[in-house]
Amino acid sequence: MKSMKIMLAMVMGTLLFAACLPEPLPVGDIPKLQPKIVVSSQIIPTQGLVVLITKSIGALDAGRDSDPEALLAQIVINNAKVTLQSSNQVDTLVNLGNGLYGGLTFDLADGATYTLHVVTDSLGEVTASSQVKQRVPFQSANASVYSNGYDSLASIDYSLNDPAGKNYYMINVQRFSRTQDVNSLLSPRIFTRLKEDTDFDGQYFQEEFKVFFQDYSVGDTVAVFLSNINKDYYDFMKLRNDNRYNIADFASEPTNYPTNVNGGYGFFNLHVPDVRLFVLK
Repeated sequence: MKSMKIMLAMVMGTLLFAACLPEPLPVGDIPKLQPKIVVSSQIIPTQGLVVLITKSIGALDAGRDSDPEALLAQIVINNAKVTLQSSNQVDTLVNLGNGLYGGLTFDLADGATYTLHVVTDSLGEVTASSQVKQRVPFQSANASVYSNGYDSLASIDYSLNDPAGKNYYMINVQRFSRTQDVNSLLSPRIFTRLKEDTDFDGQYFQEEFKVFFQDYSVGDTVAVFLSNINKDYYDFMKLRNDNRYNIADFASEPTNYPTNVNGGYGFFNLHVPDVRLFVLK
């Protein structure tokens, strides 16, 4: 059980890094932009809220041959003051190192709005607010290997009970390895499927889909996440849902993406995912 919790925390940590910085602007005759604070957040089971604070860098400042550890050291912000405000209190997040801030475990109230406030010495301050969406768990979930004679893919079958009202879902699939390195944390090959409930509002919903762009084998461990997210984050993910796979894309200016961070980039959200781990058969 302990090893399973550690595995789960590591897998969700890669989601946090992956969400940190979107794709770059096309490079050309464009002025170099001043760096800004970039925010990413994730609720990790047993760990609570974790926020990653980094800074944006130019599309020409990182290449495919960039050293991932050196680049990570270049973009993380380790001296920020990070607070979270609800309707009746303000809590200060603990500096966990490597640009991560957290240490708060609390029950998020559905429908409540929380405001993140980040203050830095060099890049000023930013704020971002997020409303907690109702958590929607899997009713069932399964993952298996699917071979079409050419490729060996992962097949995901899941179901959920959709609450009445407009809902937007994000399903993430990630293969897990105990030997993940820094580069895989910065640019993990996470498959993201987005689904809105236009055709099944307030109903039971089931579907099966294939995970492309990777080869899977019997014995691989994969994590499948289901999150009920707000529309703004859904639109954000829809724009960047082409699965970047290299370190240069990770660390470039995310100015061509929507953001809910006032004065900065990235996205602050408080969705609580349901997570299932599978060993493929």
